Amino acid sequence: MKLESWLAELKIPRENHRLVMLLPMVYVAWADGRIQARERSLIVRIAEDHGLLENGGRSTLERWLSVPPTESQLKTDLSLINELCRADAMMADDFDADCAQMLIAYCQDVADSAGSLLGFTSARSDTENAALKTIAAALEMHRAKNWRARLA
Repeated sequence: MKLESWLAELKIPRENHRLVMLLPMVYVAWADGRIQARERSLIVRIAEDHGLLENGGRSTLERWLSVPPTESQLKTDLSLINELCRADAMMADDFDADCAQMLIAYCQDVADSAGSLLGFTSARSDTENAALKTIAAALEMHRAKNWRARLA
């Protein structure tokens, strides 16, 4: 699938292509079948901090937080995000290896946010760990020892 048609399918204007960096976080939040208030709040805050809610970004994010992704959509989206991380295209500057590591770190924060109570963090659920491993593998983070160790 070409990048332009993928962005069109996701209803993301080309000028707001960086919004796709939120997809892995959304997938982790949906891992247990529902989005917790703390997960939603963290994802929205990250989007705001990175200026991703302009140009239709807020409505797109709200849609992603309201409807769980399908397994097929997950695979397609992660594959294309990985392509962005490796591409030499014009948008590649926004999606380099540092971006991939940042995405995994944010995904871990989202997974941890739902279990946090009074400042203490409970263990992640098995489904959240599975989602993190899927995302790390799709972003080819399995080659990085430090991420593999954290996800083991």
